[in-house]
Amino acid sequence: MTQHSSDHTEVLLCVTKLREEEKRIADYLEKDGLQVQINLDSMELPLESGHPEQMSGIALIRCLSQKNALNRATLLELAGVETLNSVRAIMICTNKIYQAVTFQKYKIPQPRFKVAFRTSHLLDAFETFGKIFVIKPASSSWGRGIARIVGKDCLDGWIAARESLDPGQQSFPVLIQEYIDKGDFDIRVVVVGKEPIVAFRRISPDNWKTNTYLGSEVEPLEMNNEIRLICHRLTRILGEGIYGVDLFYDHRNRCYLVCEVNQNPEFSKSWKIHGVDVASYIAKYVRSRIFAKRKEQLVFNS
Repeated sequence: MTQHSSDHTEVLLCVTKLREEEKRIADYLEKDGLQVQINLDSMELPLESGHPEQMSGIALIRCLSQKNALNRATLLELAGVETLNSVRAIMICTNKIYQAVTFQKYKIPQPRFKVAFRTSHLLDAFETFGKIFVIKPASSSWGRGIARIVGKDCLDGWIAARESLDPGQQSFPVLIQEYIDKGDFDIRVVVVGKEPIVAFRRISPDNWKTNTYLGSEVEPLEMNNEIRLICHRLTRILGEGIYGVDLFYDHRNRCYLVCEVNQNPEFSKSWKIHGVDVASYIAKYVRSRIFAKRKEQLVFNS
């Protein structure tokens, strides 16, 4: 594994820092005989013509910053490097408003939503969703910036705080989403390629947010056909890739709803509990994509 330019790079692993998850992916790839180049956010990208990544390699985007992930994937794709995930998928997955609108277009089951372009538009949410709803910034991760609004006093407080921090309302538009009674858990499904490989509950009795990052407990869950079908529909829309699909089970209507799709799922804690080696699946999928590209190149050159 190297952190400098290589004439034989086949996998460009773009990371903010080399965590346990990415190191295990790289180790599996190198055991398969593939050359891996680590590319940190602080490093230059191999954008010059003639690099082998543009011929048969792949860039695996694992940047922690959503902005960095999209920017670096876009530059690499423009330079002719295939990225995982694709720029289109990253663009949709890193913007909650884009996701909601896209899923609405393709009739993916999700909570009802509105897009608010000004603080004055937030008051209309009570007519649509009743006295409780959720406000989400377009771009956030690990549950940051997401607020549950209960009644007008709560909304007034949210607006007052927002106006003091953002008087020009540059953080708008925001997503207003129906609050779903999901109990004390949500469901994370990890998708690699186009197949869901594992599902688990993220349980948090003391916090309505159930992100693992915020301390939720992991409980393995057997996947059913409804979950598999939703994941297959999502990969047809977003394209094959590596995703963390977050689902709610709506107890009132007895159905699954897509909360959001993460384009860079973390798994360092969860895989040790559910036992599915996500890093191995990712490495196998990357390898299969590289071999497919090699085959295409041979056919093209013959």
